[in-house]
Amino acid sequence: MQNRRARSEGQINDTGERVTDQSDSFIQEVDESLRQDRAMNMLRQYGPWFLGLVVVVLIGVGAWQWWESHQVSEARRQSDQFAAALEQAGRGDLDGAKTALQALSTQGPRAYRVMAQMEHAGILEAQGDLQGAIREFDAAAESAPDDTMRSTAQMRAAYLVADTQDFTAVQSRLQPIIDRGGPVSFLAQELLAVEAWEAGQTDLARTTLENLQLAFGAPEGVTQRAGLALSVIGPAPAQAGAPATETPAPQSAPAQGETP
Repeated sequence: MQNRRARSEGQINDTGERVTDQSDSFIQEVDESLRQDRAMNMLRQYGPWFLGLVVVVLIGVGAWQWWESHQVSEARRQSDQFAAALEQAGRGDLDGAKTALQALSTQGPRAYRVMAQMEHAGILEAQGDLQGAIREFDAAAESAPDDTMRSTAQMRAAYLVADTQDFTAVQSRLQPIIDRGGPVSFLAQELLAVEAWEAGQTDLARTTLENLQLAFGAPEGVTQRAGLALSVIGPAPAQAGAPATETPAPQSAPAQGETP
């Protein structure tokens, strides 16, 4: 009876040997073999794709690091050449500086290209080529990477236009700078007021200067100059039809014997 129960539980065989451990070991070996087969099949199926993905990631990271290093190196080289060109101009070698800056305006990082364009325009201005300088400032404004550099280039062109063209041309150049806002816009308003005053548009000049005095963030020097200009221009004239201020009628001297 006991042998029958033991055999039914899978613990011993007919000869009395234990078979449980042998069965478990066999099952484990089969499971391990199946897992290895599945792993090999997956490796053969997806291994090349995974390896390719790893290679692509490594190439991308390497390319990005190379690009960053190249950009830093290029910016450093452009900075050195830009400083050398300015030093040439400072020594009075305007032609040499102009050639160097013209070359720098076509290569390297965008910000340095725009700065080279503006300095090149400044040399053209110093040499008397005002129209060429205006065109170069306009080109720099078109290529500027941000609003501050764009407004700066436009403002420098507007100063030259103020010396060579009429008030309408100046106003058309200054208005976009004023509308854009920013620190350069205060200088644009100041120039607009001065040019309007010289063109006989006193009301526009007065209004612009008054706005400058009240502008939040305007430089102190600009607001002071606006106040001085307003003191010269004077207040706006009284409008026609406005009620005049009544002045009291003079009292007659009291008669003799009367008390005042």
